[in-house]
Amino acid sequence: MSAAAPPPAPPAVTVIGIGNPYRRDDGAAGAVLQRLAAQWGADPRVRLVELDGESVRVVQAWEGSRTVWIVDAVRSGRPAGTIHEVDAQHLGDLDDSGKRLGGGHLLGLGEAVDLADALDLLPAELRILGIEGVEFDNGEGLSAPVAAGVARAVEFLSNAIGAALQNR
Repeated sequence: MSAAAPPPAPPAVTVIGIGNPYRRDDGAAGAVLQRLAAQWGADPRVRLVELDGESVRVVQAWEGSRTVWIVDAVRSGRPAGTIHEVDAQHLGDLDDSGKRLGGGHLLGLGEAVDLADALDLLPAELRILGIEGVEFDNGEGLSAPVAAGVARAVEFLSNAIGAALQNR
């Protein structure tokens, strides 16, 4: 009888997209994941997950990964399509302009970070990539500025994933 193969190693990098494709710009994270899948979808070192933002599922989705990126549409009053990179443990901090990052899912994300911290399940690196949205009404399709922001976010994350994999 042969020994069972060991379970596969968890992916080094997880990218979690949070949003709702039926609320216009709130579908930005899903669009980012679709584009990242073309480059990274077959790589076992990378996990791409689309969620609704429920805290426990978010923590479960990053389990075992060293580097985690969470992508979400946000509202802070900046121009639509602006990209925000934030350390997840500083979601409530004001930036240098006195503005705070906001969005429908960030409250649940803050709860997920607190839960993971209490359970000692935080990854070594946990970052948020917010894409400033403008249209959150019912409907499908991104506004033009958010679609441009998605393209920039994909390029940024592709580079970040590559760097994380090289540094492990």
